[in-house]
Amino acid sequence: MNAWPVERWGRLVAGASILAFTALAVLHHPYWLLAVAAGAVNLVLSALTDRCPVRALLLKLGARECDTSLETGPAASRAGVLVERSLS
Repeated sequence: MNAWPVERWGRLVAGASILAFTALAVLHHPYWLLAVAAGAVNLVLSALTDRCPVRALLLKLGARECDTSLETGPAASRAGVLVERSLS
């Protein structure tokens, strides 16, 4: 479980659960849409409070923290530009 950072695992869990609960709502019973709504509420609250129960669980299961110093690609380049602009 250490290959991916916890943020990537969290996105996988969120996407897979919403997809699975939507399929269950279509194929089994519409009450499964309540689970989709609960997932959406969790995502919104996580964004607003910077706390996520799924993240805490994934860290206990062994997911690693994201190390932003090792990032490469366009996102890291933009972050570097922002740091350089704020320092100058």
